[in-house]
Amino acid sequence: MSKQVPGDLFKGQFIGMYDVNGNALHEGDSVRLYYKGEFPICKIVYVPEWAMFCLQWPDGYQNKFPMNAERYERIKN
Repeated sequence: MSKQVPGDLFKGQFIGMYDVNGNALHEGDSVRLYYKGEFPICKIVYVPEWAMFCLQWPDGYQNKFPMNAERYERIKN
C-alpha cells in the first residue's frame, strides 16, 4: 500500500466547475483568465491547509479567494 502525500490527494480530480467553453476543470489544469488588461496562465491546485482548490499564479502566489471558473479558459496540458 502506497502512502499518499496530502498535496497529491486530489491530483487530477474534477473540481466541480466548468470553464467558459463548458470544459470540465481538474486539479493541475492550466487556465487563462483576464486580469488587469492581461491574460495570465494560472494553474488549478489543491491547498490542504485551506481545504480548497485555488489558482496558483505564474509567480507562485496562491489565490485564497473563491474561483470564478466561468471566466477561465482551460489550456490544453
